[in-house]
Amino acid sequence: MRTPYRRGTGIDEAMSDHESLEYEYNPRVTVPAFARYFERLQALSEETRRRLPERIGDVAYGDGPLQTMDCFPAGADDAPVHAFFHGGYWRSQDKRDYAFVARDLVPRGVSVVVVNYELCPAVSVAGINAMCADAVRFIHDNAARLGLGSGPLTVSGHSAGGQIVARLLAGRTAGETPIAGALAISGVFDLAPLIATSINDALGLDEAAARACSPLYELPPPADVPLRLAVGGAETAAFHEQSEAYRRHAGIDAPVTTPPGRNHFDVLEALFLADGEAFGVTAGLAGVGDHSSS
Repeated sequence: MRTPYRRGTGIDEAMSDHESLEYEYNPRVTVPAFARYFERLQALSEETRRRLPERIGDVAYGDGPLQTMDCFPAGADDAPVHAFFHGGYWRSQDKRDYAFVARDLVPRGVSVVVVNYELCPAVSVAGINAMCADAVRFIHDNAARLGLGSGPLTVSGHSAGGQIVARLLAGRTAGETPIAGALAISGVFDLAPLIATSINDALGLDEAAARACSPLYELPPPADVPLRLAVGGAETAAFHEQSEAYRRHAGIDAPVTTPPGRNHFDVLEALFLADGEAFGVTAGLAGVGDHSSS
């Protein structure tokens, strides 16, 4: 019997069941033919770049070679802006493969920014969190210059990006962050269980580092900044329990959105493509479009 995450599990206990933790936290183990999903998202992203030729690519927000972002302006001076942080367990993936998140938001008047960041083991998880905070400040300060618009800035992130989004808001007040709303998708909010998995080969987490980067052990986000959570309905128990634990910690009234049958990879299609069953969550966060999904 597999043992999913439960908050409060000690490090020694968590490390005693490597196989179960690998199953629960490594989607490449639990999702058959996971490469097929990557190929589809890459194809959707290529299509998006053709549809949205006004893209401003590889805008630098820091000194590192991966501290760049791709901007997809909606074309209105007062457009809202939505920034997306990709997943890959802080060790892989690239913004280029996630351009598709802009495909159906930009035509609805939302400017979209897809953010890259340096990867482990070249940098630490904490270092990634810090540079993503730099990215948000850069977007806020330069939105007009980049033609993105002066509207509210919202953010979303998937997997590792979910943790990034939660840490961007941890312990802040609404006056201390430029973020007007956020969506954390399939996030890991307590990193301790990852120590006993192969994922940690690149992350290099010990108990102290895992706790320091875990939103579940930080001050909650500001109550007056809307925050939504989502997990694919077919994801493992650990991902569902992590999001539910964080929902309680953050004091979020809205239930976790769980698109039925969606796994760790195609949950993004449910949330970012207009025909996806939960597109309204993302569109509603940005303040435009279809508000019917939940």
